[in-house]
Amino acid sequence: MLIAVTTGMRQAEIFGLRWLDVMYNEGLIAVRAKLKGGRMRYVPMVPELAGELRRFPTVIGEDRIFPPDPGATSGRQRVEGSFQDLLERAGIKDFRFHDLRHTFASWYMMNGGDLYELAKILGHSNIKMTERYAKLARKHLARTGSTAREIWRLMELETCDKANIG
Repeated sequence: MLIAVTTGMRQAEIFGLRWLDVMYNEGLIAVRAKLKGGRMRYVPMVPELAGELRRFPTVIGEDRIFPPDPGATSGRQRVEGSFQDLLERAGIKDFRFHDLRHTFASWYMMNGGDLYELAKILGHSNIKMTERYAKLARKHLARTGSTAREIWRLMELETCDKANIG
């Protein structure tokens, strides 16, 4: 979950991660998913995530960070049970693992992120898809209009005060 909410990576991308994809010195994670043209992309890795990955146990003879459980018929089984258990314990309903990707996108935009950069991070070739992910953030940004109005009002007051003094 930590990787998903701090990078915006898809579940399959996370479970495909290999230790050589974690670029600690650069603060990046290489995502080797199937992009058009076979290119890979890079997502930023916050220092806290890097610290957690450094503490994560490696499996001897396995280059994947999250290898499937022995005997698992699908690599997804490892997350689905634990993720559902976590949601139940937290009392969260109607939430999917993919929603963490949307959460990342919204938080990224609400903290001043650029839509074009977000598209690159998420691996979108079409900016329209990125806009769908960031729509919640737009509502947040629209609310900042009241903050801008307050700043404007304070600037006007200061200008009026200076005009009355001089």
